[in-house]
Amino acid sequence: MSRQPRDGSTEDGLCAALLRFVEDDRIPELRQALSGFNHRCRNTLNSMKMGFYLTRRAATDPLPERWEEMNRTYEGVEGLFELIQTIYRTMALTTVRQTFQAVVDERGAGWRAAFQREGATLAIRPPAREDAGEFDATRIASAFDGFVAWRASRLGSGGQAILSWGTTRRRFELSWHELPSTAATARGGGGESRCPAAALAATTRSLALPLLARVVAEHRGRLSWTPGPPAEARIRWPLTVTADPPSPRRPPAVATNLQRPATLP
Repeated sequence: MSRQPRDGSTEDGLCAALLRFVEDDRIPELRQALSGFNHRCRNTLNSMKMGFYLTRRAATDPLPERWEEMNRTYEGVEGLFELIQTIYRTMALTTVRQTFQAVVDERGAGWRAAFQREGATLAIRPPAREDAGEFDATRIASAFDGFVAWRASRLGSGGQAILSWGTTRRRFELSWHELPSTAATARGGGGESRCPAAALAATTRSLALPLLARVVAEHRGRLSWTPGPPAEARIRWPLTVTADPPSPRRPPAVATNLQRPATLP
């Protein structure tokens, strides 16, 4: 089992813990441990939501601003549990044959906009030539949406990231490389954790990493993550994804390295 980073990429340790389960191919074990707990928490949240609704309905005077804050916190916790559930639950793939460029054509503008909102820059560098392959474009695109939003929030103003990709005879190969600014590095030192609401949002955003790793693993691929600085990710999955269940002897889906990217086979 590889060591896990101890920087802002592992908000409250939850990101690191879920990454470890994905890395060790222990999703069934994670599902068994969390499904009942998640179900009970969702029931509690639903009861709270009903209580909020009945209170608002019965109120004769304007409710204090605190109620709006409570509602935002409720929505944040609900989103966190939904994301955790997405990571551990069974994930069926609906594959189509296309290039990764097709995903970039559809989502690339939104990815750049997410960086621009944070004062950062995302450079997308397509290959000169790319082969088509079979993959679940919807799941890959959605997972990248979350990953890009998370990294934009971590880099902040002045930060830069580069996304490039290509294909070999057998697989897709994607590369993500970051160049944080001095101001962004200082911002990533934990200031978000001082505010509970911001800490909750940061933790939820950080789960984009284990979610992307899980989606890649379901494609019989592997995600290699170096938290940096500078942070780097390398993602590979085969051009053809079979529907057979994963082999217990398959390589880890995630490789983490605190010094440099792991050398992939």
